[in-house]
Amino acid sequence: MENKRKQERKELNQTIPVQDVINGLIIGELVNITTNGMMVISNEHIETNSIFQFSLQLPRPLDGQDSIALGVDCLWCRKVENFSRYWAGFQVIDASPDSRQLIDKLIADYARN
Repeated sequence: MENKRKQERKELNQTIPVQDVINGLIIGELVNITTNGMMVISNEHIETNSIFQFSLQLPRPLDGQDSIALGVDCLWCRKVENFSRYWAGFQVIDASPDSRQLIDKLIADYARN
């Protein structure tokens, strides 16, 4: 698959649970992120071309917020070899300016070097 990203995704050194706001379930953990997209590892297969409202559950508040709200579209999902988990890639399709600033702060605080 051709890499069409405009920003390099940043891998995080902290577990960030990703919650599906509609059903309240944790769908997985954040693996890497930019203000335009993210990758999540999940125990369940996620249908591509599906729209979600996610809440990233922060390990500690950033600017007084304990989560980041995002609207996303699942672009792909693949089974992790030798494990019963799935990698899923999402494009951010709806994020407030405040949410985008919080993503930048999340990256600054938790990106692996």
